[in-house]
Amino acid sequence: GGSFFATISAASGAGTNHYVTGLSVVVQSGTADVRVLIGSAIQGGSVLAAGFFPPGGGVARDFDPPIESGTNSELIYHFVGAGTAFITTQYWKGV
Repeated sequence: GGSFFATISAASGAGTNHYVTGLSVVVQSGTADVRVLIGSAIQGGSVLAAGFFPPGGGVARDFDPPIESGTNSELIYHFVGAGTAFITTQYWKGV
């Protein structure tokens, strides 16, 4: 239970960006509010996906063109509630 942030990919570094082409979130157990983020803002343009999902629920998204993070940023997720979720992201780092 509770609320926490965790890192999917560490800071991209000066002059380097994350390029995100897709992601998925599937809740296995519990009911959780899950967000996949660029940085730690839980609202606004840095939210790649978000939702309050029951077991078996979730979201899948493809980004074409890829979402570009901006320099020196990280990909993280924010999890609120109790349960287990599988989070998958497709990304690369580049200039």
